[in-house]
Amino acid sequence: MILAGINSEALPKGVILVLVDDIGYGDINVLEPDAGLKTPYIDRLYGESLRFTDFHVGTTCSPTRGSLMTGRYINAGGVQHTIAGRSLLFENEQTMADIFKVNGWSTGIFGKWHLGDGYPYLPRFRGFETSVIHGGGGVGQMPDYWGNDYYSVKKFDGGKAEPDVYMENGRLVQADEFCTDYWFSRAMEFVRDSLADGRRFFCYLPTNAAHSPFNAPHGGKPGFDGLVENLDVNMGRLEKFLTGEGIRDDVLLIFTTDNGTAGPRTGGLRGKKGSCYDGGHRVPCFWRWKNGGIAGTQEQARDVESLTVAADFLPTFIDLFNLQKPVGGLPLHGASLRQMLAGDNYKPISRSWIVDTQRGARLEKWKRAQVMWDEVKGGEIRHKWRLVRNNLKEKFELFDAVDDRAQRVDLTQESAELAERVVRELSKVYEEWWETISAGQADFPPVVLGVMDEDVLYSHDWIGEAMTPWNQQMVMRAAGGSRTSAVRFAKPGKYRFELRRWPREEGSAIKASDKSGAGEALSSVVSATLSIEGVGEWSTEVGDKDVAAIFTVDLAAELTSRIVSAFNDERKRAVCGAYYIYVRRLQQ
Repeated sequence: MILAGINSEALPKGVILVLVDDIGYGDINVLEPDAGLKTPYIDRLYGESLRFTDFHVGTTCSPTRGSLMTGRYINAGGVQHTIAGRSLLFENEQTMADIFKVNGWSTGIFGKWHLGDGYPYLPRFRGFETSVIHGGGGVGQMPDYWGNDYYSVKKFDGGKAEPDVYMENGRLVQADEFCTDYWFSRAMEFVRDSLADGRRFFCYLPTNAAHSPFNAPHGGKPGFDGLVENLDVNMGRLEKFLTGEGIRDDVLLIFTTDNGTAGPRTGGLRGKKGSCYDGGHRVPCFWRWKNGGIAGTQEQARDVESLTVAADFLPTFIDLFNLQKPVGGLPLHGASLRQMLAGDNYKPISRSWIVDTQRGARLEKWKRAQVMWDEVKGGEIRHKWRLVRNNLKEKFELFDAVDDRAQRVDLTQESAELAERVVRELSKVYEEWWETISAGQADFPPVVLGVMDEDVLYSHDWIGEAMTPWNQQMVMRAAGGSRTSAVRFAKPGKYRFELRRWPREEGSAIKASDKSGAGEALSSVVSATLSIEGVGEWSTEVGDKDVAAIFTVDLAAELTSRIVSAFNDERKRAVCGAYYIYVRRLQQ
């Protein structure tokens, strides 16, 4: 049976979801021909795809990924920031990988996860059978393997490099290619293995490029542009692979990005990454599945102008492929795009959605928020309203993206009557959304200790209002912060805590610089302190050659708590916290 252009009895061999980082409308040649970038393979995909032209994600990395993975509102899963304990996806959230997995599909992720680096947040605990990732929100960030710089043979500065080290299903592996090349190679290996096993596959390919640092491959353009063009080369590799395997037309291939550009081109939109205006979150989104009736050729390619969002992906997959949700899942907030995918006879419907930029420990009402609304009359989109407010103290701005894509004309200054009607309608939408997303968000999601053989607490996830040391450069200069980690001890027993300034793979002493000599030495440190809220506080001396301060603590029962660490001077003042705490539950 063919339903409005979609083969409702067909299933694809698999789904490949490519989510690139920090690339916007101005960074793809076919969308911005004067940009000076060469993206022929992405351009070709655009020419053969169904394109959602008013598609929105979050304004930064983790909030987009949380919404995409769960089919729920921005912020709803506790992911409102990229660091400080607010990039961890709540334990009770189901992911699309969970759902594909319980329906018998093989599931794999290759690249950037950025929804937690400990138990139970890592992708191998969130439905992904194969997980090949870097740590944190980017290669070279604090939870990533020390010294990673995107390269496998030759460093960014041309010198000889040690291969980058990534994590595959919990074990360390050396990459033999530039990071983006490696993610695509491993993804294609996963697809081939799934086909050999006779299994349909969900392949999630979220690259760290073109996120900073802008370490482009050697031999091409430098910086951000070089990362974009290398991504395009890999999209060409993927296309050649799918064709060679004979599955090009039997795979649903999706290409999109996680927020607005971090580069110099906005594609005519207002704002960039982090902005609540469209340039922060309106991004390209292309779908192609020829044998399923979703474009596939230039003749079949078309645009869909209705408001769509990342949270729509999961409801769409469930609808298209008749997937069954596991028991206990939370309500989905996205909508199935099936009818939009089905054909030109789709009739737009009125719809609203909200994006904001929180980037803080606590949710703040109307913080850098935009409410969007497709107002439909007579089966046509008459207005694409954008209601913007930066905080509770500032006035509303109102734009209509139908005629004002660049959001230059604030309609609150043009027509008081019109503005009053629309502001009233969209303020009500916001209030309902706020009530939903703010419920149950007060507590920080804890890293659960005692389930894995060993856990690592990273300063990247220190909680509180203070600035968090989230990258390796901040560790090198001994940056401050709250020094506090939210934890839950899953089992009673004896726990060993190993407090370090430098990670094990770096190996330098607490008081010393790193092996490169570039890090700040901490000669004033004389002691280390570990505090577990509700249990006690312990201290030990730190010598010049000590690489770690070791504590062993008996816990009588399961416990949800907070851990505070410090390396102290002779006056018992904290110089910095332990950026790495290795925790092991000892055998009883």
